[in-house]
Amino acid sequence: MSTIRFDPQKLIGPINELIKVQLPNAATTSLNQALFQTRKRLQDEANNVFDKPVPFTLNSFLYDKPKVVEDGLQARIFVRDDAPGGNAPSRYLNPHIRGGRAYETRFQRSLTNTVVAQIDGRQTQARPRGTLLRPALSSPKVRTNRYGNMTPGQYNQILSAVKGGVSSADYQGASGAAFGLSNKYVYVDSEALESDFFKRRFTSYPRKAGIYKIEQRRAGTRFYRVMTEGRIPSYSPKFKFFDLSAQTLTDEFTRRLRSQVLR
Repeated sequence: MSTIRFDPQKLIGPINELIKVQLPNAATTSLNQALFQTRKRLQDEANNVFDKPVPFTLNSFLYDKPKVVEDGLQARIFVRDDAPGGNAPSRYLNPHIRGGRAYETRFQRSLTNTVVAQIDGRQTQARPRGTLLRPALSSPKVRTNRYGNMTPGQYNQILSAVKGGVSSADYQGASGAAFGLSNKYVYVDSEALESDFFKRRFTSYPRKAGIYKIEQRRAGTRFYRVMTEGRIPSYSPKFKFFDLSAQTLTDEFTRRLRSQVLR
């Protein structure tokens, strides 16, 4: 949290009796307008910094209107910290604001400690510690929305399928074909991908651990990677929320207050 304090006398100079009468309303109006403009500035910056941010992210910059406290007025501008059924913007934006490890989304956390079978009978975690599963957006089997992100519906289908589990026998089924798993999603680790079973069923995609979609074709069973496993990345601060908010709020409030009381 960052705090800014304004001293009206330092902003507008000597305060006479007339200005003293005008000041409470002028300060409230000016601060409210400054907060609104700061919110817009943060939205513009988010559009510049992030690639196709969704409306939920852009609308997550909020402010509390000015209220009278013992020593003057108080207001707040902040990032929304709740999201019923989803991921709170304050959490997934925090690594981009302060720096640090990428936020583990609700989807990622749901796979924690989910144990799945591999073709060779081994049991392994669907999301090993220290990793994230990210959409393989170049895959034709990934459904995207207009912002270029995997659709929530496909995330839900993947989560349901992986947590539902399969056995090593399910992979091969009758005559070595995964008939019972058509259109199902499974987690496959790096060791399993080197088996002859998978080498015979690959599309042109590189063999990488992750979530695969199984489809039946005349030529046989095919596995299409839709999510790729990778280490959790760390970010350097790139969204200057605090600096931008402080600068914009100071400039806007000063300009508007002076306009209100010195006109």
